[in-house]
Amino acid sequence: MEKKYDHKQIENKWKEFWYRDNIYKAVDFSEKPKKYILAELPYPSGPYLHAGHMMRYTVPDVYSRYLRMNGYNVMYPMGWDAFGLPTEGYALKMGKTPQEVTEELAKGYKQSAQDFGYGIDWDREITTSDPKYYKWTQWLFLKFFENGLAVQEEMPVWWCKELGVLAEEEVLTGKDGQKVSERGGYAVERKLFKQWVLRIPAYAEKLIDGLKETDFPDYIKTAQINWIGKSIGAEVEFKAVAGDKNITVFTTRIDTIYGASAVIISPEYENLYDFVAEEQRGGVEQYVKAAKQKSEMERTAIQKDKSGVFAGTYVLNPFSGEKHPVWVADFVLTTYGTGAIMCVPGHDERDHEFSVKYGLKIGQVVMPADGIEVDVQKEPYTGYGISINSGEYSNKPSEQVIMEMTQKAENENFGKFKINYKLRDWVFSRQRYWGEPIPVVYKNDGAIEAVVDTNDMPEVHKKLPVELPYTKDYQPSESGGAPLARLTDWVETTDKNGSPAKRETETMPTWAGSSWYYIRYCDPKNENAFADPEILKYWLPVDKYFGDGGHTTAHLLYSRFWHKFFYDLGLVPTPEPYKWRMTGGLLLGADGQKMSKSRGNVINPKEIVEHFGADACRLYLCFIGPYDETYPWDDHGVKATKRFIDNLFLLRNKVGDDEGAGAELEKDYNLMVKKVTAMCDDLKMNTCVSEFMIFANAAKKAPSISTGQWKGYIKLLAPFIPFVAEEFWHEINNFSTWDKNNSVHLQEWPKFDPSKLAENTVIIPVQINGKVRAEIEIDSNADERAVSELIKNNADLIKSLDGRQVRKLIYVKGKIVSLVV
Repeated sequence: MEKKYDHKQIENKWKEFWYRDNIYKAVDFSEKPKKYILAELPYPSGPYLHAGHMMRYTVPDVYSRYLRMNGYNVMYPMGWDAFGLPTEGYALKMGKTPQEVTEELAKGYKQSAQDFGYGIDWDREITTSDPKYYKWTQWLFLKFFENGLAVQEEMPVWWCKELGVLAEEEVLTGKDGQKVSERGGYAVERKLFKQWVLRIPAYAEKLIDGLKETDFPDYIKTAQINWIGKSIGAEVEFKAVAGDKNITVFTTRIDTIYGASAVIISPEYENLYDFVAEEQRGGVEQYVKAAKQKSEMERTAIQKDKSGVFAGTYVLNPFSGEKHPVWVADFVLTTYGTGAIMCVPGHDERDHEFSVKYGLKIGQVVMPADGIEVDVQKEPYTGYGISINSGEYSNKPSEQVIMEMTQKAENENFGKFKINYKLRDWVFSRQRYWGEPIPVVYKNDGAIEAVVDTNDMPEVHKKLPVELPYTKDYQPSESGGAPLARLTDWVETTDKNGSPAKRETETMPTWAGSSWYYIRYCDPKNENAFADPEILKYWLPVDKYFGDGGHTTAHLLYSRFWHKFFYDLGLVPTPEPYKWRMTGGLLLGADGQKMSKSRGNVINPKEIVEHFGADACRLYLCFIGPYDETYPWDDHGVKATKRFIDNLFLLRNKVGDDEGAGAELEKDYNLMVKKVTAMCDDLKMNTCVSEFMIFANAAKKAPSISTGQWKGYIKLLAPFIPFVAEEFWHEINNFSTWDKNNSVHLQEWPKFDPSKLAENTVIIPVQINGKVRAEIEIDSNADERAVSELIKNNADLIKSLDGRQVRKLIYVKGKIVSLVV
C-alpha cells in the first residue's frame, strides 16, 4: 500500500462512475423513509460555481450523504435559477444573448458541482428558463390572475434615460448624494409606471400563523413576522379647519391622541395639495420632489435626521377639539397605513425627534403604572400605563382607553378598528427581456385577458408556454418601455375570440421561477401537470432547507406565499413548503472582507480544487466552523486538511487482520462513531472533523488498526471526503471492477458498541483555598502527578488561579483535590 494521494486521478475516476450510474438517485415511493434536503438553486452569473456556493452546498451535501447511509431515501437536487438580472447582466457584459450564456454557465456550474463531488440526483435537474419549466410558472401566474391576486397598479420605479427602468439593486447613491445607476453611473429618477403586482398582503395572517407549523429558528420567524409588520390599531379622521376634507390617520396608540401636536402626511399622500396653503405650495413641491429621489429605506432609517415642511393648514382633533398643524414629512409612507400619522412627541421617539427639531408642543398623556415620574420633554415615554391629561379617559389603564376610544370613534363614525401590515403588494413585472413572458393579452377595448383558462388542460398544452422570442436586441429601452415591445411581430396576436390583441411585453422577476422550484424537483419531467399530486404527497414538505441569509424576507416569504395559495387551491398537500430552514454564513476573502474583484481577494474554487483536491476543500469548509457563521478564507486551513488526507494514505499501512489488531483503539474508535453520529444529526460538521483528527492521532500511536475499524472509519469519512473514501473502500474490499452497489456511499453507517465505552473515570471537585472552583474528570486510578497535569490545562482553574502560585496540592484519591495558593 505505497500509493500516494493523487487527487486528480482519484476524483476523475470516481465521479465518472457516480454520475454515469446516478448512485444518488432519489426513488419516488420508496419503502425507505424519505428525506428531502434542499439548498437554494444558484443563478448562473459566471463560468464556475464561486466560493460562496462551495460554502453553501458542502454541508447540505455531507448531511444528505450521511442520511443516505442511515437508510433514508434522500432527495438532494440541483437546478439553475437562470431567468433574471444576474444572467442578463452577465450576457450584456459578454456581448452574447442570455440564451447562449445560460447554456454555457449551466454546463459550467454542473461540471463544478460534480468536480466538488456533490451527491446530487441529476435526473431532477431543472432550469427556470427552460420553456418546459416556465410553461408551469406561467400557468401558476394565471392561477393568481384568475383569483384576483395578480393585478396591475401604478408604482414608482427607478428610471434613467440611458438604461431605462432599473431594479432597486441596480441603483446606488453617488458621491454628491444623488441617485445613479450601478452600471455606467448615469443619473436616475423616480417615475410612475403601471406594474403587475401579486397581492401577498392577502396572505399576511396565514404567513404569520403558518410559522407555528415550522421548525425555523426563532431569528427567522422573528424576521418574517417583523417584515410582515402586523399592527393592530385604529383609523381616525381629523377634519380640516377650512374646507370639507378630512385626513385619516392610522395609529396603534389611539390612547395617546390627547397628546397629538400635529398631523403628518406623506409626500405621496392622495390629494396632498388639498391640505397645502397657497403660500406654502412652492416649498412643499420642492420637498416632495426631493423625497421622491430617496428610497423607502433611506426615508425611514432610524438614524436619519428627520425632515419635513409645514403645509400651512390645520385639522381638528376629534377627541380634544384642539387645532393641529398639518406637516409633510418623508418618513411617512403611503405604503403603510393611510399615509398619514398623528404626531405624539411625548410618547413616540420619531415624533419626539421631529417635534424638537421644529418646535412643536410636547405633552404627556400617559404615565407609568408604577407612578414613576418621567420627563417627556427630554425623552418620550413609549410604554403603556395610566392615561392622564386625557379628559374623561384620564386615570384609566392604556389598554382600556384604547378599547373605549376605538369604540367611540366607530359609534360616532369618525374612526374604526383596523389591522395593518407593513407587507405591501409584491411588484411582479420587469421592463426587461430575460424573464418569463406574462401570459396575458390586451384587447382592443383595453381589457386584460388570460391567454388560456387554467382548468382547460387541452388548451393549456396548446397555448402555454408563451415562449420568449429570441432576439439579440434585448437591451433595456431608453424610454423605460420593455424590450419585447420592439418585437412587433411577436406582440401582435389575437384574443380568445380571434380579434386583434397585443401581448404583455413585460416579464416576470427573478423570483418567479424560484418560488416553486422545490415542487418541480419532485416531478421534473411531467409534461401533463406541474407535478403529480401523489408524488408531492410522498416528498413534501422539504425536510431541511439551506439558503442565503439575505433571502429570509424575500425568497423564503415569497415561496411560502405561493405554496399557501397552492394549498388553498388543492394543488399541494401541505400548508407549509419547508419544515426547517438554516441560513448560511459568508465566506470572506483572506483579508476578512467580502470577496470582490476590485479588492483582489476573490478565491477561485476551480484553482483550489485543481491544486488541493475537492476532498481537501470540502473538509476545510466543514472544519472552518458552524454553517451559519461567517469566516475568512485561509489557505493554511486547506493546506492542513490536505496534509490530513495525505496522512490517511500513510495510516492505511497500519491496517491488519492479525489477532489483536486494533485492540488499543477499540475505545477510541467506538467513541468516535458515537460522537460523529450525534454531531452529524446536529449538523456540527466542524466538530466531526476534529473527531476524525483525534482518531487519526490515536491510530498513529497504536501498533495497528483492525480491518473493521478501518472500514468503519472510511464510512464515517465518506460524506466528508467522498472521493478518497471511495478509493479506500474499494481498496480494503479488493473490488477490482465498478459495481454501484459496492460504492461506499450506499453502505450502512457504522454503529458503536456501548460495551467498549465503559468509562473508568470519576468526576471530582477542585478547591482553591477551601472554595470549590471547578470539577475535573480523571481516571479513577490516576496518581497525584496525573491530576496535577490535568489541573495545569483546565481553563476554569487557570482563570481562577489568575497567575497565583500553587503552594500545595492535596489529592484524596477519587474524592477531591485541594489547592493552597
